[in-house]
Amino acid sequence: MKIGPVHRLTTDGFFKQNPCFAPNANEIVFVRHYADEFGICIIKSDGTGFRQITEPRSDKAPQYHPAWSPDGKSIAYTFFTFAGTDGSQHIQTMGTDGKSIERIVSGSQFNQHPAWSPDGKQLAFSTMRDGNPEIYVVNRDGSEMKRLTTNSAMDQHPTWSPDGKHIAFESDRDGNQEIYVMTSDGKNVRRLTNHPSSDTYPRWSPDGTKIAFVSHRDGNDEIYVMDADGGNPVNVSRHPALDKFPAWRPDSKALIWVSRRDQVTDLYIGEIG
Repeated sequence: MKIGPVHRLTTDGFFKQNPCFAPNANEIVFVRHYADEFGICIIKSDGTGFRQITEPRSDKAPQYHPAWSPDGKSIAYTFFTFAGTDGSQHIQTMGTDGKSIERIVSGSQFNQHPAWSPDGKQLAFSTMRDGNPEIYVVNRDGSEMKRLTTNSAMDQHPTWSPDGKHIAFESDRDGNQEIYVMTSDGKNVRRLTNHPSSDTYPRWSPDGTKIAFVSHRDGNDEIYVMDADGGNPVNVSRHPALDKFPAWRPDSKALIWVSRRDQVTDLYIGEIG
């Protein structure tokens, strides 16, 4: 696998997470922590044109895990509401201008990590409504919610294969965090990674051939890419700083991620051949 030069896209140094390209690759949505608030923001793919699309909140409750819809018109995200000393996490959608907000999944069960199906008709997400994190799917309008995983372990961070037939996810069902895959109806679960260190946050490439993920197998969090069947894992970030939250460019030829280099946290992009 050829790994091209890595370029820094943002320079403000504020903590960031969960970048995601628009389907046309012209913009990137991500979360930025600024003034004690997690807000959802958009920049152009060259790092310019910054704008925050979520409104500042007086309660400073976070809004995060943005995922761009396949048609480019909506962004799904996790919306947190406080209730006394407790809180609830909901799955919501909004337009790319931050308006036209719709609540898709509600409740106090830590609903988070939304991921669009390739046809835009469903959202996979993780929830603790069964007492531990499990993967569910729900229709775009919030109807026909279905549980996919039924394990006492922690199952989270779903990502769809581009043909919609499989969902990869992270689980600690075998003792430590590894990457697994199942058919989109929750059947035929199999393990893709097998390492004593944690492997987390899988992201399927748009061409279906690769899965990017975060691994701690080198003593720090690095971005890895493996074949979709789990073979040939390669470290593509190769840096002593923390590297997390990989996301593919729509052409499958580059990854964007968050790295804490120079003692600050920014977005970086690297070509993947």
